[in-house]
Amino acid sequence: MTLEWWSFGLGLPSDIWPHGKWEQSLADTYMKEHPEVKINYQALGWDALTKLYTAITAGNPPHLVLRGGIDQIIYALEGNCALEVELPQELKDDLPKGWYEGMLYQGKNYMVPFYVLANGMVINITLMKERGAEDLIPEPPARLWTFDQFLEAMKRCTYTREDGTPVYGYVISTQQTNPFYYWPEQVMSWSWGTDTVEFKGGKWRCKLGDEEGIAWLQWLQDLYFKHNVIPNPSGLSASRWEYWDQQALMAGIGPDIGWSKRANQKVDPETLVVTNTERNFDWIYVQTPVNKGMEHGYTWGGPKLDVNTVPYRKEPEAIQPTIDFALWLVNKDNQKFLAQYLLPVRLSAIEDIEDPMLKWHYEYYIPYGRQRAEADGGRAREVVEALELVLQKIFLPTDPKEAVAEFCATVEALDWVIPS
Repeated sequence: MTLEWWSFGLGLPSDIWPHGKWEQSLADTYMKEHPEVKINYQALGWDALTKLYTAITAGNPPHLVLRGGIDQIIYALEGNCALEVELPQELKDDLPKGWYEGMLYQGKNYMVPFYVLANGMVINITLMKERGAEDLIPEPPARLWTFDQFLEAMKRCTYTREDGTPVYGYVISTQQTNPFYYWPEQVMSWSWGTDTVEFKGGKWRCKLGDEEGIAWLQWLQDLYFKHNVIPNPSGLSASRWEYWDQQALMAGIGPDIGWSKRANQKVDPETLVVTNTERNFDWIYVQTPVNKGMEHGYTWGGPKLDVNTVPYRKEPEAIQPTIDFALWLVNKDNQKFLAQYLLPVRLSAIEDIEDPMLKWHYEYYIPYGRQRAEADGGRAREVVEALELVLQKIFLPTDPKEAVAEFCATVEALDWVIPS
């Protein structure tokens, strides 16, 4: 029996485990333990999303994909190759609270959980202290703060160094290579109190055009045109992390726990301050700032995000071997390994590990992880492509009400999946 296994990058330290190295070792180990099964493994880059979509909707997917989520379930249902999976009770009992229930799509489970992705915000506290913004550093342990505090910190930390290098509070790019990369902007919008779309009254509707959405877009626009705390977003394709590495950025949304486990990063176990020993600055994880009426900021994550193994129905004789391999991937030994670098989905994998940073992420990030609302309606790509146009327009500049009008007309005209 030959199984085709594709996977996207997990975010393991690239100097030790470049994408595909650990995954191939897993395939090799499984084949030694199960000589009747051959695993053909293929490492995919994020530019392969279209390839994956085409294969699944055409009914010719690989047997399983690692880093799959709600999008791949909907594609599989369209391609008539979705495979319902019954998880062992011991695995269900080993998951974070509510995780299994959150994986279900219209009451059924099509995935095997693998790890927990919780991407939040980081701030350069060395820069904040140098610029007299120490009083605005979010207090431990929760590290909550508001948009007003965030803006004031950006104002204090935006300046030009003596050598002419500009330093900014935040960075917004409007020319991403892939529209899915606008997820940090969506995380920020959730913590503001808005979203792109919502399911209400039995149908999907545009939410970004509501009062809260327009106010958020205005706040973003003002960051450049009024407060001048970000580089000009119009036409900007540079990653915010290019600025971060140059110590020219105060804050950014995106890093997961793996950032603190990279080479040249040293974590203080008492304060959870991370020191970049190569570039000589300190940084910490914090919550995404919250708007009035919001109790807690959101992180990028959740059980329906691409943090699972999704098996597909192909040859009848391959169904059980596919499920068996998917379950083997999430066994306790593999999860223990993962805990060295990322957040395993099995709680038992961290029981004997004394890692305060791991515990902080499980307490303050994981319960607040979210996926794009539009993913549940099967229109994630179309919505993020339309969102890119909105962001480009507001930095021309265009009035937010005008910029969002076409967006709302576009997304409300899409053929949405209606929850049963």
